[in-house]
Amino acid sequence: MDGMAGNQDDGKDRVVVVATTNRPNAIDPALRRPGRFDREIEIGVPDAEARSSILQVLLAKAPHTATQEEIYSIASRAHGYVGADLSAVVREAGTCAIKRWLSAHPDPPHIQPEITANDLLTALLSVRPSALRSVFFDTVPVRYSDIGGQAITIQKIRECIEWPLLHPEAFARLGVKPPKGVLLYGPPGCSKTLLVRACATESGVNFVAVKGPELLNKYVGESERAVREIFRKARAASPSIIFFDEIDALATSRSTSDSGGSHEGVLTSLLNEMDGVQELVGVTVVAATNRPDVIDSALMRPGRVDRILYVGPPDQLGREEILRIRTKKMSVEPGLDIAEIARIVSVAPIINLKSSLTV
Repeated sequence: MDGMAGNQDDGKDRVVVVATTNRPNAIDPALRRPGRFDREIEIGVPDAEARSSILQVLLAKAPHTATQEEIYSIASRAHGYVGADLSAVVREAGTCAIKRWLSAHPDPPHIQPEITANDLLTALLSVRPSALRSVFFDTVPVRYSDIGGQAITIQKIRECIEWPLLHPEAFARLGVKPPKGVLLYGPPGCSKTLLVRACATESGVNFVAVKGPELLNKYVGESERAVREIFRKARAASPSIIFFDEIDALATSRSTSDSGGSHEGVLTSLLNEMDGVQELVGVTVVAATNRPDVIDSALMRPGRVDRILYVGPPDQLGREEILRIRTKKMSVEPGLDIAEIARIVSVAPIINLKSSLTV
């Protein structure tokens, strides 16, 4: 590459070297210096406007009935989808349109099927976003209506998690900074994890669940690298939620921990990612624990964990609501006294109420 410079006296027949990679840090620094690769252009994950433009280009040559407003609405829900993913969505939507057309017309007339907005939404559920493929997992959709006895907690979760991710322009207009982290604590079995899953389902943003043991690695620096990779992918696919279940296993207080340097390195990386040099934008960290007293104080300060929500056992009305939800699809005798059963189990976690109804 250096030998090509200055060989063309007339300025014609110039050669430009263009290279692509998805691992820029693996390239030798001698190749990335000025004079060889002078420019580095990052092509990141497209935002909602870019995804809408990509969908319009992909649908330009396909018969469809989707309006620009519907296309933008679909693009707004396709967090973490890149151009190849959206191409697969359109291709899958075409398959759905053909199947629907053939089922409606056993004797096909001389008209062609058209892709609708519902076909695109159906296809969107069957294509996984590439930006989160390595940390993506399938979960059963959970709605807030499936959780009883936590109406006040659900409202607080919507205010501090959903609203900043779905309406960032409102927070920017008001000059209010959304919380970076939310901690749910309370006794075991009070639906802390279920509340976070319902929040991810209702909001429609990307959901990254982190399992503590998967971050720990016996090799030096690998655990810290795993933490940085999770936050990097969450930033690229924002808006997103990172959920740390049983956060006390990773963020034990450094003053009392005897686990050695591995856990301390993971905690340090977590603290730097949440409130370090690089600002955390479009990503909310949610953690759950039943031992908030053992979590390191550096993680509990404002700027990292801004909201601490207590998820406690349900009261009388909450137990009645849980029992109605659980018995809604069960065969029970007529006139079952839900209020009396709720009084019998006076102080029982939600999981105990569920277990008693499965026998």
